[in-house]
Amino acid sequence: MATLCDRCGAELQVGDFPFCPHGRGANSVIQDSIEGGIEIRNGLCNEDGSPRRYYSKSAIAAEAKRRGLTNHDTHIGAPGSDKSKFTTRWI
Repeated sequence: MATLCDRCGAELQVGDFPFCPHGRGANSVIQDSIEGGIEIRNGLCNEDGSPRRYYSKSAIAAEAKRRGLTNHDTHIGAPGSDKSKFTTRWI
Protein backbone atom coordinates (compact mmCIF):
# COMPACT_ATOMS: atom_id res chain seq x y z
CA MET A 1 0.00 0.00 0.00
CA ALA A 2 1.45 3.34 -1.07
CA THR A 3 1.50 6.44 1.12
CA LEU A 4 0.07 9.45 -0.71
CA CYS A 5 0.50 13.13 0.03
CA ASP A 6 -2.73 14.69 1.36
CA ARG A 7 -2.15 17.92 -0.61
CA CYS A 8 -0.86 16.89 -4.04
CA GLY A 9 -1.51 13.14 -4.16
CA ALA A 10 2.12 12.26 -4.92
CA GLU A 11 3.25 8.79 -3.88
CA LEU A 12 5.83 9.14 -1.10
CA GLN A 13 8.90 6.93 -0.95
CA VAL A 14 11.22 6.28 1.99
CA GLY A 15 13.48 9.33 2.39
CA ASP A 16 11.08 11.80 0.73
CA PHE A 17 10.16 15.03 2.49
CA PRO A 18 6.62 14.60 3.84
CA PHE A 19 5.74 18.20 2.87
CA CYS A 20 5.12 19.74 -0.57
CA PRO A 21 7.20 20.11 -2.61
CA HIS A 22 8.60 16.62 -2.13
CA GLY A 23 12.16 15.50 -2.71
CA ARG A 24 14.97 13.59 -1.10
CA GLY A 25 16.76 14.78 1.99
CA ALA A 26 20.46 14.56 2.67
CA ASN A 27 21.35 11.34 4.45
CA SER A 28 24.97 11.88 5.33
CA VAL A 29 26.74 13.55 8.22
CA ILE A 30 30.15 15.17 8.05
CA GLN A 31 32.08 14.12 11.13
CA ASP A 32 33.50 16.92 13.29
CA SER A 33 35.78 14.76 15.42
CA ILE A 34 39.28 13.80 14.29
CA GLU A 35 40.01 10.27 15.48
CA GLY A 36 43.38 10.21 17.20
CA GLY A 37 43.66 13.97 16.75
CA ILE A 38 45.87 15.96 14.41
CA GLU A 39 49.11 17.52 15.55
CA ILE A 40 49.61 21.05 14.20
CA ARG A 41 53.22 22.19 14.21
CA ASN A 42 52.84 25.73 12.90
CA GLY A 43 50.18 28.42 12.71
CA LEU A 44 47.86 27.04 15.40
CA CYS A 45 50.51 25.50 17.63
CA ASN A 46 50.89 26.29 21.35
CA GLU A 47 51.89 29.81 22.39
CA ASP A 48 55.46 28.62 23.15
CA GLY A 49 55.80 27.22 19.59
CA SER A 50 55.43 23.56 20.54
CA PRO A 51 53.04 21.38 18.49
CA ARG A 52 49.40 21.26 19.59
CA ARG A 53 46.96 18.38 19.08
CA TYR A 54 43.33 19.04 18.10
CA TYR A 55 40.58 16.42 18.28
CA SER A 56 37.84 18.21 16.30
CA LYS A 57 37.49 20.52 13.32
CA SER A 58 35.39 22.90 15.41
CA ALA A 59 38.22 23.21 17.97
CA ILE A 60 40.62 24.16 15.17
CA ALA A 61 38.12 26.71 13.81
CA ALA A 62 37.51 28.18 17.29
CA GLU A 63 41.24 28.58 17.96
CA ALA A 64 41.78 30.17 14.53
CA LYS A 65 38.92 32.60 15.20
CA ARG A 66 40.32 33.43 18.64
CA ARG A 67 43.66 34.30 17.04
CA GLY A 68 42.08 36.21 14.14
CA LEU A 69 43.27 33.72 11.51
CA THR A 70 41.44 32.45 8.42
CA ASN A 71 41.88 29.27 6.39
CA HIS A 72 43.16 29.93 2.85
CA ASP A 73 43.95 27.35 0.18
CA THR A 74 45.76 28.21 -3.04
CA HIS A 75 45.86 26.01 -6.13
CA ILE A 76 49.44 25.75 -7.39
CA GLY A 77 50.00 23.46 -10.33
CA ALA A 78 53.13 21.43 -11.01
CA PRO A 79 55.82 23.22 -13.06
CA GLY A 80 54.56 23.60 -16.66
CA SER A 81 51.09 22.33 -15.77
CA ASP A 82 47.89 23.35 -14.03
CA LYS A 83 47.51 19.91 -12.41
CA SER A 84 48.16 19.32 -8.74
CA LYS A 85 47.79 16.16 -6.65
CA PHE A 86 46.70 18.29 -3.67
CA THR A 87 44.11 20.75 -5.05
CA THR A 88 41.65 21.21 -7.92
CA ARG A 89 41.23 24.47 -9.75
CA TRP A 90 37.51 25.42 -9.86
CA ILE A 91 37.77 28.49 -12.10
